[in-house]
Amino acid sequence: MTIVPNKFSLFSVSKTVNANNASNTTSAWNSEEGLKLLLESAPMAMLMVGYEGRILFVNVKAVEMFGYSRQELVDQKVEMLIPDRFRHNHVQHRENYVEEPHSRPMGIGLELSAKRKDGTEFPIEVGLSTVNLKDEFVTIATVYDVTIRKQAEAELERRVEERTHELERRRQVSDGLRDILTVLNSDRSSGETLNYIVAQASRLLNADASAIYQLQDDNDIILTIQTSQGLPDDYIAWGKRGLDKGINSQAVLTRRPVAVSDLSQQLQNGGDVGSKSRWSLLVTHGYHAVLAVPLIVKEEVYGSLVLYYSQPREFPKESIELAVTFADQVALAIENARLRTQVEQAAIVAERNRLARDLHDSVTQTLFSASLIAEVLPKLWNRRHSEGERRLEELRQLTRGALAEMRTLLLELRPSRLIDVGLSELLRQLTEAVTGRARVPIDLQLEGECSLLPEVQIALYRTAQEALNNVAKHSQASRVEVKLICRPDYVKLSVKDDGRGFIRENVQANSLGLSIMHERAEAIDARLEINTEVGQGTEVSLTWINNKQ
Repeated sequence: MTIVPNKFSLFSVSKTVNANNASNTTSAWNSEEGLKLLLESAPMAMLMVGYEGRILFVNVKAVEMFGYSRQELVDQKVEMLIPDRFRHNHVQHRENYVEEPHSRPMGIGLELSAKRKDGTEFPIEVGLSTVNLKDEFVTIATVYDVTIRKQAEAELERRVEERTHELERRRQVSDGLRDILTVLNSDRSSGETLNYIVAQASRLLNADASAIYQLQDDNDIILTIQTSQGLPDDYIAWGKRGLDKGINSQAVLTRRPVAVSDLSQQLQNGGDVGSKSRWSLLVTHGYHAVLAVPLIVKEEVYGSLVLYYSQPREFPKESIELAVTFADQVALAIENARLRTQVEQAAIVAERNRLARDLHDSVTQTLFSASLIAEVLPKLWNRRHSEGERRLEELRQLTRGALAEMRTLLLELRPSRLIDVGLSELLRQLTEAVTGRARVPIDLQLEGECSLLPEVQIALYRTAQEALNNVAKHSQASRVEVKLICRPDYVKLSVKDDGRGFIRENVQANSLGLSIMHERAEAIDARLEINTEVGQGTEVSLTWINNKQ
């Protein structure tokens, strides 16, 4: 504890005191010897200081506290008990106090620093009082060594600071893990997710670098760097060759975290040639402590999460547990990536199966019918020329329909084409495909030029596709009309047939694609209308209003 300059004095005297206080004290003690006897018997250090700041008396406790003999202290300036750097300020304060006494309650505690004979400093607390002794006012100082209390306060402050730091660190870790879960549930690629996790691991575990290693060979334990954060390029190149087999291999083999607190110490302690070579390489790259945690995915070892530190350090249980938590997050990200790949592959297989069915139901059957007509056409041409011409026209429609159907299927394989190609051209290909497949003439009418938002164009095309599919499968129509009207403020699509119609109340909600068409309309805030009567055909119309006009 240090003195605050010009604020408090260790020992002060005053020329004048409250008359009542002086009178009371004098009446209690009529002799100097009586006062000294009282001070000597006190259980704490006591000093009597005269008008000019010289020590008049010290008790045995003060002698023990400061390490001086009684003879060495008496008649010396009281500043000898104060550290050198504070003496001048103390003298100035004491002299000012003598001229203009401060008004303060008796016994107030002043926290200061004192100095022993051997030069050591220690914190003290001082209480002051003034008495009238033989017509001279002297100051009596009560001095307490508060070293133990200060040490306890410092220890308590240190613990509070550590606890506060730990709570803040736990909060950061909690936020970091929450952010990782958010990333895991996003549509980021597995590479982006793993890069994010290793970056978070380095930050929250105070590591200078981190890396995820993947096990390539179970028998030889070959591990290669899959992603890293903060590692130098030459070390990454070395790690990608599968040469890092030391600490990583041990973590993978034991399925337990492996920590090395001081690689330089490990080198001095010896070890096998291979281990010393790998430890030396890490030290050469500036890493002196390493923590490796195995990555377990579905009960199988995938690889390891490794944290690198530039300075030697201990790895407490909590740090290792936190590293294991991050390893679990990495394993979860890897498993999610695997599941996503499986889903994508399943979707690809399903799409292939759908295209195969569509090819069989449409193009294959159309081409089979075309081949039958082509076989009989030469005979019909010679025998019945008019029938031959009719069959030739039918063959032309079938082949055009098959070609249009193939174009439509190619569009399905490349959804971006549904945006790149104009809606008029899309409807032309679609109607030709349905004509070839269902052998129903379709009258396509286009009014105006459409420049639509991607989502609006796709919704209109899908609605027309679903409506024409229903015509081909269910309507038994002899003629169909598809009409597209494009205006600056609205777009209207209608598909009308002269088929058998249906009773809407008797149709399930998910039949005839009604639910699909309603969803398409709601997605773009359009109005869908379906008008039908039994025996009178069906008309499906979709109207989209351009509210930006």
